[in-house]
Amino acid sequence: MQCTSLINSHIPIPPPKKCKTSYGFATTANPTRRRLAIKMSLNETPKPPDLISSVTKLLWGPSLPPGLLISTVRTAWHSTWRLMMSQLAPSDSSGGYSRPASKFRAQKLTRKSPTTLHLYVGLPCPWAHRALIVRVLKGLEEAIPVSVAAPGTDGSWEFKDIQGRNEDIVIPTRDKANGCRTLKEVYGLRREGYNGRCTVPMLWDKETKEVVCNESYDIIQLFNSELNGLARNPDLDLNPPYLKDQIEKWNGIIYPNVNNGVYRYV
Repeated sequence: MQCTSLINSHIPIPPPKKCKTSYGFATTANPTRRRLAIKMSLNETPKPPDLISSVTKLLWGPSLPPGLLISTVRTAWHSTWRLMMSQLAPSDSSGGYSRPASKFRAQKLTRKSPTTLHLYVGLPCPWAHRALIVRVLKGLEEAIPVSVAAPGTDGSWEFKDIQGRNEDIVIPTRDKANGCRTLKEVYGLRREGYNGRCTVPMLWDKETKEVVCNESYDIIQLFNSELNGLARNPDLDLNPPYLKDQIEKWNGIIYPNVNNGVYRYV
């Protein structure tokens, strides 16, 4: 079935009938041909919507050009990333990522029944990710509660109390152990106080108000071998002796290219 277009068709207009005027004369209109330009929407191809223009009008109205919108968003994101990295990933004099040594290390747990431990993590941090992964694989979710922080406006870690959250989805939470607003406040609860970098993941002792460990490598080793009495999967060994050489080999590849690589932003 085809659609016929009437665009530019010539349609004759019949002459009007003779009519008598008030002066008694009859007038006759000359027949004319009129060109009609009729458009039918069925024959027109709709123009594809301009996504950038649509978003621009939605957010800013017609006053902000798409190019300026893109430039503004790019600049804002770049500035936010730099601010966050200044807190989470400090650089050396050449601009390269420089990892400071962790202040709180622990290869063994001194407490025989570590039931007062609490884990602090941050979602953008790959080091916190592997602590969460080992926690799940070993079945320590009930034994080791977790609080999830998010980068604040100044780049430091802060907690958020989100109502109606889905417990199956990892999102920022309130501080479930101490009720603090920021991770810096948690570190400051130590008896000796603290004035250094406040990093995640961090293993905290709720009873002694002390940082047990804030080195992710140590934390996953503690979860793997030091908490089997609390784990649902105590027989699972994620670091067996016979695979030690291969694990170290892969660590030499993954550590600089993936774990540290996430901070290499130009």
